[in-house]
Amino acid sequence: MAGSDITAYTHVQGAAATLIGPSRSRLQTVNVFATAAGSFTLTNGNGGATLLVQKFPIGMNQIFIPESGMLFTSGLFVSALTGSGTELTFLLA
Repeated sequence: MAGSDITAYTHVQGAAATLIGPSRSRLQTVNVFATAAGSFTLTNGNGGATLLVQKFPIGMNQIFIPESGMLFTSGLFVSALTGSGTELTFLLA
């Protein structure tokens, strides 16, 4: 979409727990590619409230957040990621 302020960020299996994107952002979509079933946990900043825990099957999966997305006021933090060969791509506004 022209003029869109959405940016993509990737987090891969084996990477340390980390803050993704700007310190305040809205999660619009998560694309998941996995060679084994697993799950991930997203918190509002490091040590903040858990905002999303999601399981996923093998293969390519997409998670769409309705309306204006999910607001992470202290930043989107990937606090846990299980499975094998997993890549997460976050679309943040």
